[in-house]
Amino acid sequence: MPEPLVYLNGEFVPYSAARVSVEDRGLQFADGVYEVVRYYDGRPFRMQQHLARLVRSAAGIELPLPPIEEIRRAMDALVEKQSLQDATVYLQITRGPAPRAHGLVTDPTPTVIAIAREAHSVRPRPTLRVVTVSDDRWARCYLKTTALLPNALARERARRLGADDGIFVRDGFVMEATASNVFVVLKGRLLTPPLTNYILAGITREAVIELARGEGMAVSEEPISAHLLYEADEIFLTGTNSELGPIIAVDGRTVGDGSPGPIFNRLIAAFDVAVRSSQPIGARSS
Repeated sequence: MPEPLVYLNGEFVPYSAARVSVEDRGLQFADGVYEVVRYYDGRPFRMQQHLARLVRSAAGIELPLPPIEEIRRAMDALVEKQSLQDATVYLQITRGPAPRAHGLVTDPTPTVIAIAREAHSVRPRPTLRVVTVSDDRWARCYLKTTALLPNALARERARRLGADDGIFVRDGFVMEATASNVFVVLKGRLLTPPLTNYILAGITREAVIELARGEGMAVSEEPISAHLLYEADEIFLTGTNSELGPIIAVDGRTVGDGSPGPIFNRLIAAFDVAVRSSQPIGARSS
């Protein structure tokens, strides 16, 4: 099997040959941003939205980016060069190497890394058990930065409690899961927390909202009290890697009848159609 390729600072190199400086700011300060783009049938899903979010995240930490079109071409080329059809491309851009100092670098040379890996859409989606965890992350969760240690610790706490993931709760309200957004069905209403500085604007979240409205469902972006997780008819997560994931238990309490519900099933079916189509979601649902 051929060795995977890595896009590193303008070059495509074998995985084993990819190297970055020991003084890269991404390594020493988590000083960087990232995106993960899903490819279906060799085509990126919502690339424009991913790149727009990358620009917002970089601006939020005052990180200069290479030309966006150059980044787009590099990601596409990784998939094409390795003859991948269904894949994920992980893109990371850091402030680059510099002598260690807490201030920002005046003239940084960003480090750009992209890796493509084969991906599979598992159907039916595996069911998930989650626990609620206190949200102790920083106040700029709306930026997609590489500072993910609190998320990793929360995921590990969930694993040790026999769960698959954790849902962050702040001041009694649902925020998001460790790497995905949260949707709740309550008395027939589809709800998701509104975007704030503590919630990342998920690309799949946005797509699911559009799909739900295209299916004639009313969707409300509103604060969700954590106790409502125990009363929900359905709960599911959305993310680029995880697509849509149905939750069947929260803190040991069964959600609904303990199986994926009808709203989830309708949306995952609509999602599967959407990602295999070259036509934008908005055009299909208008």
